[in-house]
Amino acid sequence: MRRLALLFAGGALWLLLAAVPVLADGGPHVASINSGVGGISADSCAGCHRAHTAQTDSLLQAATEEGLCLSCHGSTATGATTNVENGVQYALASASSGTVRDTSVILGALRGGGFVTSAIGSDSTVRVAYLSGSAVRENAKVPVKVDAGGAITGQAVTSTHFDLGNPDFVGMAWGNGPVSATPDPGGDTELTCTSCHNPHGNNQYRILNPIPVVGSGTAVAATTDVDVTDAPLPQAGDTRNYTVIQLKGTESAPSTYLLYASQVVAGSYSNVAGDYLHRKLPWNGVNGTANDAPNGLPSTFDTQITAWCTQCHTRYASDGASSDSGDAIFTHRHYTAGKGMACTTCHVAHGSNAQMTGIYSANMDYPGGAAAPVGDSRLLKIDNRGTCQACHDPTGTITVGTQVGPTPNPILP
Repeated sequence: MRRLALLFAGGALWLLLAAVPVLADGGPHVASINSGVGGISADSCAGCHRAHTAQTDSLLQAATEEGLCLSCHGSTATGATTNVENGVQYALASASSGTVRDTSVILGALRGGGFVTSAIGSDSTVRVAYLSGSAVRENAKVPVKVDAGGAITGQAVTSTHFDLGNPDFVGMAWGNGPVSATPDPGGDTELTCTSCHNPHGNNQYRILNPIPVVGSGTAVAATTDVDVTDAPLPQAGDTRNYTVIQLKGTESAPSTYLLYASQVVAGSYSNVAGDYLHRKLPWNGVNGTANDAPNGLPSTFDTQITAWCTQCHTRYASDGASSDSGDAIFTHRHYTAGKGMACTTCHVAHGSNAQMTGIYSANMDYPGGAAAPVGDSRLLKIDNRGTCQACHDPTGTITVGTQVGPTPNPILP
């Protein structure tokens, strides 16, 4: 695992020292509460900190930062609806339960995958050809991984952004730093959950830090804020839907892109619904080709999230694959702007279970030639290099209407 942690899924963070009420989305991660704007008598400080009996120099009541985060967002915790270890989101518990997570109801699979296991249907991708202008194009769907009985099933990850088993993990920010005529793969940095996320809240999408925090190491921090617009908060007692289940909305009514947790339950959506690729909504381009918009704003999300990722992976950004960057390693790069795509079109943020077993895909060195673990999936969503064929037909022989792969269920998000 050699990348900075991009995305730690949101949700209520709360240490269950005693019975507590169900929290609305954000829990203690709300800027207006922790900034004092909403009043000085905020209760949320005690969820994470102790003034005289803390276990760390940050006055955390857990021995490690990720241990504190996982006490709510982990696989056995009940203090948040999001289980980032296994890549699923649960429904909200009833107000009388004293917990936040209803462990009996899985809403669906998290968009970012999981750090330990993930439920990406990386071997079941569907591609359909359609006509765009005068050219035949492809749109693909990556479904949720299910077992023989049709239930969500996790699979061990083959790459992650953050090693939960190592509290002092040091990873490589590939492509970090300026263009270099001398081979330079990037800089290393010590990672924690707060490298990318502000646990106190900042009104940003997934509480992402406008500038990721670079720890000890050689990685160079960005100098200009990148804001990623957040979706509206739901009503009190509800939470956002962080899964791959999403609707096709409109720019004039962006909230119609979004499903909150209560709407997923009320709408009887299958918890194995949705599309991990999410390049377009719906995936097949037949009933519309709106860009993905997990923040409800299709005109801003692709550009914003790509700009955010490339604060650390600086030399991954490109406005055209044909342009020579002048860099010795990252010379020609896939475009990352202006094509209705973002970094998160091809990659998940937490961890992927995609299987790299081919002759070429299973033995891909890291940039610069360093050996990578056999089968490292680079956080891609499709087995081997199916990510390429999900969008491209280099033979020019595919006709409109051609579908490759299993019939997806459901067809629409």
